[in-house]
Parts: sequence; C-alpha cells; structure tokens
Amino acid sequence: MVKRSAIVGTGLVLTGLLVGCAGKPAPSSDSPAPNGAAETTASGPHIATPKDAAAVDVCSLLPAEAATASGLKPEGDLTENMIDPDAPDGCTWRDGDGTSVVLTPLSDRSLQEYHDHKSMYVDFQELEIAGHPAVRANEGDRMKDGFCNIFLGTKDGQVLASQTAMISDGQTDPCDLAQKALEASVPTLPAAK
Repeated sequence: MVKRSAIVGTGLVLTGLLVGCAGKPAPSSDSPAPNGAAETTASGPHIATPKDAAAVDVCSLLPAEAATASGLKPEGDLTENMIDPDAPDGCTWRDGDGTSVVLTPLSDRSLQEYHDHKSMYVDFQELEIAGHPAVRANEGDRMKDGFCNIFLGTKDGQVLASQTAMISDGQTDPCDLAQKALEASVPTLPAAK
C-alpha cells in the first residue's frame, strides 16, 4: 500500500512539474532576430479542426462512460497544481489500484515548444490523435517508470495534456491509457471560436 501511495504521490508531483514547467520559455518577441526582424513564436503543427479544451469544466473532459471503459472511476477529482499555484487545474480519474490519468488544458502553450525541446526527452514521438497533432514527451523510460505524458494541440496556443501514472509491471504501456483519454475527450470538445 505504501508503494502505491508513493507512486500516486510522485505522479501528482510529476504532473505539477510538467504542467508548470514543461516547455522552456519561447524567445521574447522584443529580442531582435539575427536578420534584424522581430522573432515570433511558432504556432506549431497545423490544426485543421481547432477545439477549445478550456471552454468546458475540466472534470467533464473525459466522459464518464469512457473513464469506466478504461477501468477508471466515472468521476474525476479537481487537481490543483502543487508546484505552480498560477498554473491551471487538471482533473484526475483513478482506479482502485494506483492507476490515474490527469487531463489539463494549457491555454498558454503550443506543441512547437515540445518540438523545439525534444532533445530534453528520452522518449519523444510525434503522434496524431483524433485528427489532432500530438507528441509523446517523457523524460524517463515510460515502461519502467509507469508514467506517460502526451500533449495534444487543440488549437493554436492551446495544448491538452494527458498524463498517466501506474504501478509498472514492465509490460503495460502507460501511454495507452493517456492516448485513450485523449481519443475520448477530443471529439466532445466544442469548436474553437
């Protein structure tokens, strides 16, 4: 029981770190570029059907039936960022055995930040989930650690983070659950205005 509590606690701290500090700051638009023109932050991969993950209650991001189908409790719990109180809240869905998935809309972030810093991640892969560009970005071995982070571009300047923590058996990929949560969430999001 202690090990499970430690895993879940570590997962929450990891979630706080990733949500609060996942991308390095983009260069300031006040800094001149080498050719004298002002630099601008790239918006990242093209998003054909923009959605707004921040327009809905964070604990309604994962439909109850999708949570249940993934072995999680149907209701999620609001999760405050313990590292950065100014960072947005997420919502955590859990099972009874130490597995959790957290969904957090990040309205001040672009997928480009993850692409620009992909060398920071031991496990980095470009994905497409529910018709949206996404990246898997993990600083450690997801199979060994039991943690997975997937960031999906919902619209320009907004990312929906899906982070999973579980007790690792070395055979279950925690990214499967993180991806399933996004696959279930994205189609229910309202179109971006």
